[in-house]
Amino acid sequence: MTNESSNLSQRAIQSLNIANPMRDALMDAWDYIFHPVNPVINLGVAQNDLMNDELGEKIPASIGFELADLNYGRPEGSYRLRQLVASTITRHFKPIRDVEQDHIIVTAGAGAAIFYLTMAVTDPGDSVLVVSPYYGNLDADVCFNSQVDLVPLYLNENGDDWDMHVDDEVLEHTFDDAVNNKGKRIKALLITNPHNPFGRCFSREALETLLQFASRHHLHVISDEVYGLSTFGDLVVHSHDDTHVQKESFLSLLSFPDLDQVIDPSLVHVAYSISKDFCMNGLRMGFIIDQYNTELRNVLSTSAMFSWTSSINDRLVSNILEDEAWVDHFLATNKRRLANAYKVAVDALKHHGLEFIPANAGHFITVDARSLLKERNNGPSPTIEDERWLWKTLLDRGVYIAAGHVFHTRYPGIFRVTFTIEEEKLRKGIAILAQVLQSAA
Repeated sequence: MTNESSNLSQRAIQSLNIANPMRDALMDAWDYIFHPVNPVINLGVAQNDLMNDELGEKIPASIGFELADLNYGRPEGSYRLRQLVASTITRHFKPIRDVEQDHIIVTAGAGAAIFYLTMAVTDPGDSVLVVSPYYGNLDADVCFNSQVDLVPLYLNENGDDWDMHVDDEVLEHTFDDAVNNKGKRIKALLITNPHNPFGRCFSREALETLLQFASRHHLHVISDEVYGLSTFGDLVVHSHDDTHVQKESFLSLLSFPDLDQVIDPSLVHVAYSISKDFCMNGLRMGFIIDQYNTELRNVLSTSAMFSWTSSINDRLVSNILEDEAWVDHFLATNKRRLANAYKVAVDALKHHGLEFIPANAGHFITVDARSLLKERNNGPSPTIEDERWLWKTLLDRGVYIAAGHVFHTRYPGIFRVTFTIEEEKLRKGIAILAQVLQSAA
């Protein structure tokens, strides 16, 4: 549709033309996932159903509606909510410096947090480097309406996207190519830790290399840490034949030792939410945590008017977080259940002879289907078309998974499988995945 026929602004048209494979795939699968009678087994959306019983009891008991909730609250979140979020982060992330309530800006989810951070630190025409592969909806979170684009930053040349080793020479080459050959103005570096889609944590050494790189080029660093308390590697014993075993524990940039010796701390910003660690995707509440940049926080407090959480949501989450014993028990229980669900997924994948990338965090495991898919076209490697064929065939067979291209993987044939669902459905979904793959080989 042209501007003449639609009467849209050029900014709107540009936003509509932004490539977003994850959104496109979800929209194509929408009627399958939310079919009122026979929905597919949903192994594609990172939603944790393992704690539904606990939340089903706690949330109704915590709403606590008051007439004051009909009035406006603070756009950046109530003092009480921000104080409780700060206390929860301090208790569980173990930051070097205690998080305080004025370090917190409340937003409508982590995506909104990243969007408003992008708007605050970039200008139209700027670019953001994003550690790649990356969570596909960052295409929208960063680029929609901002007139900013993403530049993929693959961390090494080892050949495996899930290798969390960071090669400084590769970083510099990517930066130089973007700036000097493609005319990009790079203003920020976006990191997701624990990583999505691979469910793996960056080592301190890897984070330090990334921070030093950002410091050399005076880049803001946005760290998406929404799976920070969904780690389970210490509860999983990998067998001796598992390759690519990743055992790093999660290290928040809030907890990075001697941060000011590596980078100007005012350039470091953390995004968090209740969606993943607290299993509440639908409540849409996220947080920007910024400890060292008062001017930026002032800007974000103003933009929070466009991401205003409801007073009822504010009170509900405050009431939940205020019960520290419940929160601590909830997070510990969730961690155990994540480990158990992961073991079920690994057992099922091994039973069916499917290759996978071991994980230690998050709600998903990555299946490497390249060796089976490449036989479908008798080529040296699978293609995007092979990947899309598997995705659509599975959908028709009653299973939705997330294909690698929506995460901008370099090599087709990688799929993200969510394991935080009912065990029977998980095993059935993986069995159908194996059947379709083996029929293609």
